[in-house]
Order: sequence, then C-alpha cells, then structure tokens
Amino acid sequence: MPELTGRVVGNRYRLDRELGRGGMGTVWLAHDEDHDRPVALKILHPELAGAIGVDRFVREVRLTGQLQHPNIIPLLDSGSIATADGQPLPWYAMPYLAGESLRARLARERQLPIDEALRIAEAVGAALTAAHALGIVHRDIKPDNVILTGAQVYVVDFGIAKALADTEVVRLTSTGLAIGTPAYMSPEQSMADRVDARSDQYSLAAILYEMLAGEPPFSGPTAQAIIARRFAEAARAIRPVRSTVPDHVERAVLRALERAPADRFPDVPTFLDALRGSAAPVPSGGYLRSKALRGWPVALALILVAGAGWVLTSRAGGARAPATDPEVTVLYQRGVRGYDRRTPGGNAEAVAAFSAALRRDSSFVPAWTGLAKAYAQAYARAFVPGARGRDSLLQRALAAVERALALDSLSADVWLTRAIVNRLVDPTDAQPTLRSLRRALAADSSSVLTWWNYGVALTDAGDLAAGTGAFRECVRRGPAYTQCLAFLALAHYWGRQYDSAAAWADSTIAVDPNYLLGRQAAGNVAVERGDFGRALAAFDAARRIGTEVEHANAVAGLAVAEARAGRLREARALLQEADSLGASYMPNAHTAAYVAQAHAAVGDADGALAWLGRFEPRGDIHFQFHLRCDPPFDRLRNDDRFRALLVTPSPPRGQGC
Repeated sequence: MPELTGRVVGNRYRLDRELGRGGMGTVWLAHDEDHDRPVALKILHPELAGAIGVDRFVREVRLTGQLQHPNIIPLLDSGSIATADGQPLPWYAMPYLAGESLRARLARERQLPIDEALRIAEAVGAALTAAHALGIVHRDIKPDNVILTGAQVYVVDFGIAKALADTEVVRLTSTGLAIGTPAYMSPEQSMADRVDARSDQYSLAAILYEMLAGEPPFSGPTAQAIIARRFAEAARAIRPVRSTVPDHVERAVLRALERAPADRFPDVPTFLDALRGSAAPVPSGGYLRSKALRGWPVALALILVAGAGWVLTSRAGGARAPATDPEVTVLYQRGVRGYDRRTPGGNAEAVAAFSAALRRDSSFVPAWTGLAKAYAQAYARAFVPGARGRDSLLQRALAAVERALALDSLSADVWLTRAIVNRLVDPTDAQPTLRSLRRALAADSSSVLTWWNYGVALTDAGDLAAGTGAFRECVRRGPAYTQCLAFLALAHYWGRQYDSAAAWADSTIAVDPNYLLGRQAAGNVAVERGDFGRALAAFDAARRIGTEVEHANAVAGLAVAEARAGRLREARALLQEADSLGASYMPNAHTAAYVAQAHAAVGDADGALAWLGRFEPRGDIHFQFHLRCDPPFDRLRNDDRFRALLVTPSPPRGQGC
C-alpha cells in the first residue's frame, strides 16, 4: 500500500516506510509526533479487516492493554485508517525496537548455541505463561514474532491474536489457511479446531526444535504438504542431527510436539521445567512404546512399512522373495489395497485379485494368507447377506489359511492370518488369537498389520491400556497406516479421552480423506465432544463412501448425531432408514451396536435392546467390548435388561474403559 506513505494515522503517527508484510498485516515504521519517537504500526490486510469489523477489532485490541510482561511488547494505541477506495483498515501501534527477529537470526546462523536457544525458549515461555494466565492464546508463535534486542527477548502480536480469537475469525487469512504459520502451528489449529494454551506450547517447541536442529520439525514444498506430513509422521529425534543436545531437552521437545494436546505437557511452565532438567517427564505418545509392550521382542530400529503395511515374511530373520511372475506381485498388491479399504467393494476386489494370483502361482503363500484375510473380513463385517453365504466365507478362510500353513509353518504372516481366523472360529475366547499373534510378533516384530491385530485382540480381551499401547507401536512403525491411526483414535474414544481421540481421527483423515473408518471414528468422537456439525459432516462422508452394510452403520451414526443435537424428528427419520438397511443383513457386532445406539439416542430403549438381542453369539468378546466401552451405551447402563447382556467380566481397574 505505497499510497499510505506519509499519511498521518490517529492524528499523531506519520507513516515513514514499510518494514515488512505477514499473513495478517503490513508493518510500518512510523513517527509518533506527540512524543517524538519511532513506533511500529501494524495495519491489517483488507480481507481480514472486512471479516472482523473495525469497531470490534479496536475494542478487543484495547482490552489487551492489561497484558504487561518484560518479554511482551505492549500495545500503545489502536484505531483505523481509510484506504484510497474508502475501506477502513484496523491498525495498532507498538514500540519500535532496533533489533532483529529470530527468523533473521536463524537465516544467518541456522543453528543456535544450545544455551542461547534454551534462553530464548525460556523467555518466550515466560511471555506465554503470563498471557495464558489471562486466558489469551497467541495462536501465531513463530520466529518472525520473536524479536531479539541484545540480551532481551520480546514476543509481539498478542493483541491481534486475542482480537481474532474473540471475534471468531480464526480460520482464513489471505493465503486461505488457518490463522498461524504451517511449520509452527499445532495439528488442532491446522484443522481449525478449538485451541488452548497447549497449542502455543506446540509452537514454542517447534521454534526450539528449529533453533537446535537447524530446521522445523516438519517441512514441505507447500503448506498443505507440511500439514499432511505432521499428521502422518512423528517428529524426528534431534540428537542424530546434533548429538550435543541433552537427552532431557530432546525428550521434552518431542513430547511438546505430540499430535494430541492431551499427550503434551499440561502447561508451558511444566514444559520449561522439563527443559531445565528439573522435572523427569515420562514420554508419551509415539516417542516411546507403552510400558505394556516393553517385555516383547520388538526390534529397536524404526521400520517404516510403506503402503498398506503388509510385509511379505516367511521366516524370522528374513523376508520372502517376491513372486517370480511380476503379474502375481501386481495382483497381490491390488488385493492388499482392496482389503485395506474395509468396504464390500474393496473386499470383493481383494478376493478376485488374490484368487487370480493363485491361479498363476498356487505356491505363493502371501496370496493364500491374503485370500484368508479377505474371506475373514467379509465374514466378520457381514459383507454377504444371508447366513448360508456368510458361513461359507469362514469355511473358505479356514481352507486358505490351512493351505498357507502347509506351505510355510514358520511365516509370521501365516500366524497372523491364523490368529484372524481363530478369532472368528471361537469369538468367545481371546487366548488362541493372542497366542498366534505373539508367535507372529516373535517371528517378525515389524509388521504393522500384526500390531494392529494385536491391539484389537488385547482390547477385546479387556485390556484397553495394553491395546492402546499396541496401536501406538503400530503407528510408530507405520505412521501412515490408516487402520492404526483410526484405532488409536477409537482407543482414546473408548477411554473417554475425546481431545486425543479427535487429534488421531484428524490424522487418519489427513492421510486418507476417503478412508471409511477414519470418517466414522471422527463422527463418533465429534458427537461426544458436542460438535454435532462436524459429526454430521463425518457420518455423511462415511455414508457417501460406504455401501451396503457400511451404509447402514453410517446412517445410524447420522441418527445419533441428530438426536444428540436435539433434532429428534430428523433423527427418527434416519433411524427408520438405518433399521431398514440393517435388517437386510445378519447383524454383525457393529451393525447391531450402531443401530442400537441410534435407538438409545432417541430414547427408545426397547428398540435398542431388541437390536442387541439379535446378535449371536452373545458372548462374542468383540461384541461385549462394544457393550462395555462405547460411550453411547452409557444411556442404557442403568437398565437391568442391558446389564443382563454383559456376560463377560469387567476388566481390572485402570485397564478397561
């Protein structure tokens, strides 16, 4: 806006020259004619100004005058200025400091001395602590907003962050992104979700990571690529890049960078204590595996499994060579992709591809195990209507896994498949399944699919804590494996840790927006958080993605969301549709549970119990797990008829949901 040069703003500030531009506004060097001093004056971009409203912005900015701290640049004044076309633009004035930004320092030096980096982080953390005590979340902590003048460290732009938060203009800037800078904003902020002080903690950790490692924890060619990578991967360790960084500092930074806010430190002062070494934080999330898994023979090296996460293994210590016929390999990979979609169409594609591979090479063990898994999935999720057709699927799964065992009894993948089929042969006893899975992990601890199944088996057996640990190990080994991301979201959902559940559900959708289970998990979590608009959007996406029985499950989710939002007429109409769709199938554990939950949500306990009563066998441990752990069933827990359905004992305190 060169036409503003020389203008007098607020009857006292003469604009001398433009100092720089950012995502939210333009900074000018101005002269305060009343006090004969230089000031920095920031003018909002026109699109933000129009969305906020000048009067409200100025009113909110003035309220931040109470924010006084040695590391915060105070606001001096605020008002508005009209552009050449008459549009009013809000502005605010701050003292002008003859220093440099941390961004300029990093551009020159890349890595800072460790003591200097920690000193800067301490000062920024002190400023944030003061702001958080007044309920102010900065939302845009980044090197550009940290000013260095000699030994003094200042944080700027608290005023604009508070105004944007209170006026609810938090989603878009001129770049079309959530307010903030992609390399430093927290995962919840990048999804335009609710944020609190832990979001600023994440941003501070990202800055410190860059000061120590020489680059942000996540980078990419575009903002979208940075956001996607943050959801798909855990932050890399710092010490392999810079071995002089103290171990306790690395642990603290990586914990503060956890995707789920609940997995970070409770507040910034606790984070600072950990950086000083005056606290001994227990790493959470993906940094170390759960205590429940430390006794297992897990490889120490991080093995990232590409694609769907299936590993062609045959014996401990070695991998099976690919098929000699390239077409067999192509068909096998096509089958894996179909299986992982967890839809009737994907499953049919998997069966066809694995069968075609075996017609070309009947000795190819992975195709036999793939075929057994596909038949087992179709059986478990009732992809085929009618009892007779469903029973034949289990018989085919048994035949396929027995053929695989005959060909290679030492294969980890064969024992994994045996575990999956065991679970269906006797769904009331978890021990045969767990024994086979432990044998598979002993042969190959790198398979993310085995870790996922192990997590499911542990949760079904009543140990949600150990199951969650297995899902975390699965994500650690395969950060982009959607089944593990989704089940980590569900594990927190079952544990009533809804903020963490939402973060992992968002991670799943960021990796694959078309993944059905990710959308369903996001819908379930959003209902319990009271975010019914997001829940309806998630279940509606699941309805568009899903077909047949999965379509019924999604419609039931929509009914629950509408009912919890108080729109009972809409909920009952959807419930009628879910009843009709679900009645076409022998109810599997999921359909029986989800449609029952919809009945419970509209206050129809009789209808809910009727649906649950249709499922057999009642002692199915997965069905029992849903009865014990699904939050929507909390409405029925005082009903004697519901309690009579719980035929398995409750898990020990602290292990279950």
